[in-house]
Amino acid sequence: MNKLAWYVSLAISLFGFLLIRYYFTLKPTEKIGEINPAFIPGIFLIPFVCLSLFITFIVGSEYFAEKQARTYTKYALFMLLIIVAGGLLEYVQVSNDLETFGGGVSAPHSKLYELLIWNSYTNGWFLNESVFFFIHGIAFGLGMLKKVPIEKNKNA
Repeated sequence: MNKLAWYVSLAISLFGFLLIRYYFTLKPTEKIGEINPAFIPGIFLIPFVCLSLFITFIVGSEYFAEKQARTYTKYALFMLLIIVAGGLLEYVQVSNDLETFGGGVSAPHSKLYELLIWNSYTNGWFLNESVFFFIHGIAFGLGMLKKVPIEKNKNA
């Protein structure tokens, strides 16, 4: 698999996540409309994310094809670090946002009251860098289950 295709798909997907998080997530001072502003960009982002996850899976299977058990341990520790760091960052972001909004979707005095959990104000909770790296890390790690041997160049 050409690594350039992987890098391009990662870049497009990450750009889509960042675009939705920073430009299509409403601030508490903005009025919510009838439709989530991230709906249309999200529809366009889905195929790129799926392609990016598939290519990441393939790259992961090639990476783990001829590795030893120590590599699996290193990867597991690296994934644990991503999960802990990403979870902490996500918790801080959601806590700060809930404080800004005055509570969650069930708090009567909250700006989020009676809205769905995924709405125009909370797009950034679900589409951010932490989520991006987490899902791609999982896709890469699942490639370890496939373990496709890397084919050597037969003409050389």
